[in-house]
Amino acid sequence: MLKALVIGVSDYISMKQPNLPFCKNDILAIRDALILGLKIDKSNIATCGESEIVTGTEFLYALNNLISNTHADDTLIFYFSGHGGTLSDGHHLLLSNTAIKTKDIIEILEKTPSKNKVIILDCCMSGNFSIDQTAAFNINETVEEFAGKGYAVLASSNATEISYGHPDKPISLFTSFLCEAIKDIHLIKQGKKSLYDISKLLFFYLDIWNKRNPQKQQNPIFRANMGGTIFFEVQEYHPFHTAKIYEETDDYIIYAVEPVHTGLAKRYAVKVILKNPFSFEDISIINHEIVNKVKKADVYKNEISQKHWQGEKANLVFCYYGRDESDIVNGNYLCHTTWVDENQDKKWWYRCRLDNNSIIINDIHFNIHSYYENLKIFTEEHIGEKDALIEKTSFIMSHLITLAEKVIGLYNEYLNGTKTEDTLVNDMKAVIPLIDKYYFEETDLAIPPIELNEWRQCCANLSATIHDFTLFYNKRYLAARTPDNRIACMNITVSRYYEDLEALKKIGF
Repeated sequence: MLKALVIGVSDYISMKQPNLPFCKNDILAIRDALILGLKIDKSNIATCGESEIVTGTEFLYALNNLISNTHADDTLIFYFSGHGGTLSDGHHLLLSNTAIKTKDIIEILEKTPSKNKVIILDCCMSGNFSIDQTAAFNINETVEEFAGKGYAVLASSNATEISYGHPDKPISLFTSFLCEAIKDIHLIKQGKKSLYDISKLLFFYLDIWNKRNPQKQQNPIFRANMGGTIFFEVQEYHPFHTAKIYEETDDYIIYAVEPVHTGLAKRYAVKVILKNPFSFEDISIINHEIVNKVKKADVYKNEISQKHWQGEKANLVFCYYGRDESDIVNGNYLCHTTWVDENQDKKWWYRCRLDNNSIIINDIHFNIHSYYENLKIFTEEHIGEKDALIEKTSFIMSHLITLAEKVIGLYNEYLNGTKTEDTLVNDMKAVIPLIDKYYFEETDLAIPPIELNEWRQCCANLSATIHDFTLFYNKRYLAARTPDNRIACMNITVSRYYEDLEALKKIGF
């Protein structure tokens, strides 16, 4: 459940500081954004400051009330708008009659029982804070326990900057952009909106502001001690369900019919298990039988493809033949065939190579896999023992995920402006060899038994994404990209890392 405490301090007469009338309006703006953009129930949003005054007693009461009503699976959002500044012992948030050390608030929220917390600070010099080291993946915990666990702090300005009011709205500049990012419907993917995407869009808005207003620079800061990111469920999601076709006969099994349609042709890839050692002549007869069964099928990956091709006959059918389920799972086929209708360029589709591995039998084009037997023997000899493979994979992935979080932490500080690109490249020198080490260990693992195949594929995808982190701020490859291109590539990879981590969480790790 999402719960929030929204604080805006406008009256500073007792503190002999200028009043901030827009902070009262920030309360309403951020509350509405949380309700509309993140679907937080209004009853779960506590506010302080609508009367413009927030005393220390009122602040602590509201904070303690939030914490005491928190459960382990809750997500807490703490928002503050008001004066902030750096004193001799660090950054402080100013209330109407006192100042509270920012680090103390972060530590109090960090220790709350909720799985994750988002701390948002809209005040001057709000980036003057530190966090504990980046999240580390414990081999004894699950991805479900790790992903999203911890806290993130989003600050409106760096350690020395002023946070401004919006020139055209009765709210602060940062809160205005933050509300727009939270409410943006284009960030929704499969019914969810991520903290990472919200912060990235917010940074983008402020980057544009800074380019247009060089005299009023305001650079936001993002730091997190959190595994992965938070995915907020903001709308009901109904995934498109691809139809499944499975049929068993005396001679063969249609194991799967997969849609590979294009805009110009309706196409299917059919995975087939042969029950007997048929000749290629026999397979050609079976192939025609399968084509007649599947060419009228309605199997699609999405609604667009379904609307375009529903009710139409397939123009092309590709069949892949194996002798057992392990062949299908491991992609090792005796041969694959192509059938095309009369509307296609049959001469092009049925062209034959000079190596005698492609032939035409009964108007079916065959590609014969001469390596099939050798690859089958290799696969059977290299299938790993289930428990040992799980243990080894878990060990490797725990290190890779921990290293990925470290890289993202270093990269965030570059975006925060506390590191130069040269410093980031130098910091990456110590991390890159470790990622390489565990990545190549992962690629060298035994072939998984069938029941582990999907799980291992998810791990392999995540491992490859993490290895991509070594490509952009690696001194060996710097000349291949511009600084802007490196940022764009890194942002894409971070986003993919979070998605891969979420996929692994769903499948169970």
